Amino acid sequence: MAIEGIALRRILIIPLLLSATFATGCKTQRDFTGYTEEETSAPRPAAGIQVADPRAVPQLVSGWWDVEDNAWRWTARRFAVVLRAPIGSARRGAILRFRFTLPDVVFSRFKQVILSASMQGKLLAPETYRRPGAALYTRQIPPDLVSKPSVRIDFELDHSFTPGHGDSRDLGVIARSIGLESR
Repeated sequence: MAIEGIALRRILIIPLLLSATFATGCKTQRDFTGYTEEETSAPRPAAGIQVADPRAVPQLVSGWWDVEDNAWRWTARRFAVVLRAPIGSARRGAILRFRFTLPDVVFSRFKQVILSASMQGKLLAPETYRRPGAALYTRQIPPDLVSKPSVRIDFELDHSFTPGHGDSRDLGVIARSIGLESR
């Protein structure tokens, strides 16, 4: 009887010891007591970004070239960005503002440049630009297109160019900032 009792205790104790070992040894969650929500969660996309800011890189989905002069980036002919929907935009909608520059070299090759955009597969009205210099693409965004926490915006230019002289990049416009604002 004593041997059976010892064997029974071993049978019961070994799984308990193993479970305690695995519970403490495989622990992957940290104790976040005292931390803010921002410190404990993955970074959320911003509603507005300066494209040269290194923190904006995860939001520049495709069609963006490296930062130049610590202030701007060239886009490709097609480019995309992910932005956080502003607070209240699911009810009131938002305003999209894309600030960029059309350099002289673009107009030495083309008489005009047309920029179009889409969100969630819905086309936004295109804009035609006929002069070099600072430019702004602004559109009113209906609430249904900014009803999710973040949205992808795809842009397309009707023209782009390759500089040549060893530079084979597909260049569109010089981007500075892009954002969604509450209406």
